[in-house]
Amino acid sequence: MISLYDHIIALVVTGVTILLLFNVHQRSQRVTVERTMMYLTKNEMLEVASILERDLTNAGYETPPVEAAVLHHNTNADGVTDSLVFWGVGANGQRTRIAYGVAEQGSVTLEGRVFPLHQLRRYERRGSQFVRTSASAPSLTRFRIDLLDEGNNPAPPESARRFRVQYTAAVMPTFDSDTHMRGYRQLHWAITLSAVGAGTYVR
Repeated sequence: MISLYDHIIALVVTGVTILLLFNVHQRSQRVTVERTMMYLTKNEMLEVASILERDLTNAGYETPPVEAAVLHHNTNADGVTDSLVFWGVGANGQRTRIAYGVAEQGSVTLEGRVFPLHQLRRYERRGSQFVRTSASAPSLTRFRIDLLDEGNNPAPPESARRFRVQYTAAVMPTFDSDTHMRGYRQLHWAITLSAVGAGTYVR
């Protein structure tokens, strides 16, 4: 009888140990995945930021002072800049029109609110048409570019000299437990840039 009890206790202890090890393994995997997603999202943001910074710094390249560097700019009712067109530098180092636009790609719930997800797309004018040259991951919850004058005051396209960029991306959801999703994290990037105008472009 004692042997039977010992056997049952051993089975229970073994079962509990296996469950504990399984939970530890699951949590470790989840943490690893979350860290990987955070790392990938940060890298993606920095790549997009690098391209944006280069393009906007070069806005107005070889454009005479009497002409506008920014040709078109629109921020929609949701506060998302859905289109921006300006004179800049193409992949071949020549002056051309550069355009940015966003496309809605699903949605995400953040702090109980549903936000649309956007993909940022970059275009260059080549010949008679704009050609898409790159695009971000469809993870943007916020993308806004404000046009400013040299004193950082809001400015219309024809007198814009600086750009205030705000960019937010959603990351993979975090969890309160193994089964309950808390929500998405967000990463933010912002910068104010001055255009070089007609001077030497920034590579």
